[in-house]
Amino acid sequence: MRVTLMDRRYAKRGYAFIHYGAAEECEGCRLSRVCVENLEKGRKYRVVAVRERLHSCALWGEAVVVEVEEAEVEASMEKKCALIGATISFEPLACDRVLCSSHPLCLPEGLEAGDRVVVLQTGGRIECERGLALVKVALRRVKR
Repeated sequence: MRVTLMDRRYAKRGYAFIHYGAAEECEGCRLSRVCVENLEKGRKYRVVAVRERLHSCALWGEAVVVEVEEAEVEASMEKKCALIGATISFEPLACDRVLCSSHPLCLPEGLEAGDRVVVLQTGGRIECERGLALVKVALRRVKR
């Protein structure tokens, strides 16, 4: 679990977000080490607890202290590889069909090629314009 700061309007248990790094307003802030540098850029996090402590923030006005954990990421996977409990090396599906409704699942935010992930859940079949047998999965990165 990590501690960070976030806009109090979004600081609710269960809220998930992708950390995109520091904003320009964060430069020189005395709390940026805890707020921004405590999270890994490009990863998805979920708020698990909200503390009462508020801080003044140049970006949001007021920021609240929250506890976060790395969140699961929904993705697509070939059906034959989607085994609940399996730990695999994540490889996004190479697809240039950006207008396909499934494209965000084939190239999900929050995971990078080569990440070790565990398959937490499998879902229904995904329509693939290329004809691949894909299913929706929930993945969580496994720390090495």
